[in-house]
Formats: sequence, C-alpha cells, structure tokens
Amino acid sequence: MPEAFFAGMQGIRDSAASFSASVAAGVGVNESGGQALIKAIDKMYEGVTNALSKSDYLSQEPPLGTTPAAQVYKPFLASVATDPAQGFITAATKFKQDLEQMRSDVEKAMAAYQTADQDAKQGISKAAGPTLSA
Repeated sequence: MPEAFFAGMQGIRDSAASFSASVAAGVGVNESGGQALIKAIDKMYEGVTNALSKSDYLSQEPPLGTTPAAQVYKPFLASVATDPAQGFITAATKFKQDLEQMRSDVEKAMAAYQTADQDAKQGISKAAGPTLSA
C-alpha cells in the first residue's frame, strides 16, 4: 500500500511539472476546464492539509503491544511517516507545494486562454472590415 500511494503522489507531481512546462510554453485552459481542475486541486489540497495536521499522531509509535514482532514494527511504522528522505510527511509537504503551484498554473492557463480568445475575436472583427447598413 505505501509504495502504491507514494507512486501515485509521484505521478501527480510529475504531471504537475509537465503541466507547468506546458503553461510556460503558452498552453491555455478554458474557464470550465480550469474550474474543474481547480476544484480537484482544492480537494486534494484539503486532504493533504488535513493529513499533515495529524503529523504528530502519525509520527508516534503505534500501541502494538510488547511482543518481539511489535517491538520491531513500532519504530518502523513511525519511520514511514517521519523519514526525512522518503517519509509520508516529507512527501505530503512536497505534494502540497506542488498543488499550490499547479493551482497557480491553472489560473495562468485560464488567463492565457482568455487572452487568446479575445485576440481571435479582434482578429475576426478586423478581417471582416466595417459593416455597412442600408
């Protein structure tokens, strides 16, 4: 489970980086598509923020008892959350930052789309020339 979860977060982080590069290259997103992306990003952001608010709890050794196996698992399970290189807290914090960047990129892409749309409308109006009525 943890490997799949972290792989999923990494996949989203990779997609966010690709999207950021696309936005820098001028890709636009229309209003309805942008709002749908923002809604999804906000939902993920809320979930990550909620999980990180419980980081003190996540970093504690679980009460598994005193058996030899429990003594081995307790520190391991706590380290899954707190490992500075690949622990959940570190990964979730980076993911939260990526979501903030992705939301900003969506807003930029929506603005780029709006600008391109306005430019296209002006181009059509200029190409049509003045309208005369009888």
